[in-house]
Amino acid sequence: MNKNVEKKYFTLLIISIVLLICVVLLALIIGRFSISIKDVVNFIVGKSDSNSLNHNVILKLRLPRTLMALFVGCALSLSGIVYQETFQNRLVSPDILGVSSGASVGIALGLLVGVPVIFISLMGFVFGILSMISTLLLAKVFYNKTPMILILSGVIVGGFMTSILSIIKSIANADTILPTITYWLLGSFDKTEISDVFIIAPIVVISATIFVVIKWKINLISLGEEEATTKGIDYKKYRLVIICVATLLTASAVAFSGVVGWVGLVIPQIVRIMIGRNTKYTIPLTITFGALFMVIADIISRSFFQAEIPLSAVTGFIGVPIFVLILTFKKTEVNVRD
Repeated sequence: MNKNVEKKYFTLLIISIVLLICVVLLALIIGRFSISIKDVVNFIVGKSDSNSLNHNVILKLRLPRTLMALFVGCALSLSGIVYQETFQNRLVSPDILGVSSGASVGIALGLLVGVPVIFISLMGFVFGILSMISTLLLAKVFYNKTPMILILSGVIVGGFMTSILSIIKSIANADTILPTITYWLLGSFDKTEISDVFIIAPIVVISATIFVVIKWKINLISLGEEEATTKGIDYKKYRLVIICVATLLTASAVAFSGVVGWVGLVIPQIVRIMIGRNTKYTIPLTITFGALFMVIADIISRSFFQAEIPLSAVTGFIGVPIFVLILTFKKTEVNVRD
């Protein structure tokens, strides 16, 4: 049985990596401005004319946003699956727990007061952490240990953060700051530059490496405090580490892409259906599947209509039907507890 699972895992991993490479190449080709496969190949091997229009379109426009989509997809799907395992609740996502809303407030506040760009992501992270802590504290206040109380607490915190965001938008300058905040909240990679990729890349790579290294511990954490402790795991320490790293991933993704829904909820469900719950397999596959999903969403958002469609609209349009199908045919996959 284990050999069959291992074989299936490696098959899915290889297929997803190959598909991801193909989709990334496709993202460099597809767009309102036509670029041939030959031009892309020449760019990759370093034979393209650096002064040509095609070279500049790939280098300054399509490559940065494609790489950003890849890293944001990894960040959101990875944070989604570790949240779900840590809180033993498959309906949990960065959106539901209020992390995205909190990060949104932090970044909107940063834009409002005009802090340097490098501190905007930091503010998003701080407010994301504060939202997560608020959700956990509120869940304890209810003196109710059922998994659904965590979701209820997240909805309350998220609603409160949304109210704060509305206040920030109401006092922002309508000609300068407000359009920036509004456009950013819609979710887009339109303004992405290669320097942004250099900021988010190490965050995602280091965070993903941490989760891959401790993936067997996440398996034990998902069993609950009592059972994890009996197996020699420092439950509270690892739970705190997992929450902080996942929140950093979420806040970083929100900082550079805006609020993009469904990725952290749907991708983990799809991966579990394919390979089971063992994080030894689900975490690596979630990384590749999340990246693949987001790059495809970005291609759709910028290529098929006259104006660019917000990312959340695309991910919702794809994610909602998939989630409904999972609820219909795989009810056990979204049970709040196993």
